[in-house]
Amino acid sequence: MFERKNSKPQPQEPSPATVPTTAPVVNKASTAAKRPEGVLAVIGSKVKVNGDIISSEDLLVEGEVTGTITLSDNELVIGTSGRVQANISAKTVRIEGEVKGDIDGSERVVICASGNVQGNVSSPRVMLEDGGRFKGSIDMGGGKPAATAKPAPSSAPEVHSIDKVG
Repeated sequence: MFERKNSKPQPQEPSPATVPTTAPVVNKASTAAKRPEGVLAVIGSKVKVNGDIISSEDLLVEGEVTGTITLSDNELVIGTSGRVQANISAKTVRIEGEVKGDIDGSERVVICASGNVQGNVSSPRVMLEDGGRFKGSIDMGGGKPAATAKPAPSSAPEVHSIDKVG
């Protein structure tokens, strides 16, 4: 007969549309979550290395390196505070800091917006993000040298052709 009304509002379950969703916070420098082995070597921001680095692990450089860096089958990331004066050879290279030296990426080289490279880059895939700085040359391979045109034997005046490469 009578309905009793409660003066206290009852908490309601939020609908899925109103539940705030936040993306997990992932430290860009800590890319170990992407790696199946979870192996990542780090040279910290207060570390200085003079010499050759050879690694079979992915490497993040936030400090200073002078010499050479070789990671034949792995990824090298030069972090935003990384300062490298070295020739680099790696599967993939990502530069967010500063590199003075030649870079050989067997898969790709990425120069980020905060990156600064002075040297030659050799890789089948090269990416320069807007704002990234680069001084040097890029060799992406795969191009055949232009074939020289041989004149046909005739009594007509000699005609030269120019082959367009690319």
